[in-house]
Amino acid sequence: MEKVKIGLFGCGRGGFVKTYCLAAENAEIVAICDKVFKTQEIPDDGITYYTDFDEFIKHDMDAVYLANYAIEHAPFAIKAMEAGLDVISEVLPVQTMAQAVELIECQERTGRKYCYAENYCYMLGPVEMKKRFLNGEMGEFEYGEGEYLHNCEPIYPDITQGN
Repeated sequence: MEKVKIGLFGCGRGGFVKTYCLAAENAEIVAICDKVFKTQEIPDDGITYYTDFDEFIKHDMDAVYLANYAIEHAPFAIKAMEAGLDVISEVLPVQTMAQAVELIECQERTGRKYCYAENYCYMLGPVEMKKRFLNGEMGEFEYGEGEYLHNCEPIYPDITQGN
């Protein structure tokens, strides 16, 4: 099986992706882009490191995993798809309906794969509830509704670089 070549944008939140790909048989990190790299921090590990996204998306890779600041996902996803790359957007892909339309139209125009990889369904609480339901501990399912409200207001300066 050929490995999918992944570029990681944002090595802080995206650090786990690098760890996963080091152990995976089907994927490898070939490039990482983050605007905070200093020359002395770049390891000699066979991965190419960038600080400029426009240069990064020229690298030979199949997909870009976006783990950058929340308010930046749509513009960078659009740039990546227009460069011929598939995109995995970790969280909060859009901030406005206009961005949502722009992102959808770009995906349709380019034909690239776009994945919104919300991770809440894999956290301990939802996984435990699924396990209990499948084990018959919660009775018979009759009706359900769900939504996920995540108040980011207290951490917004951290996840948006103060913007």
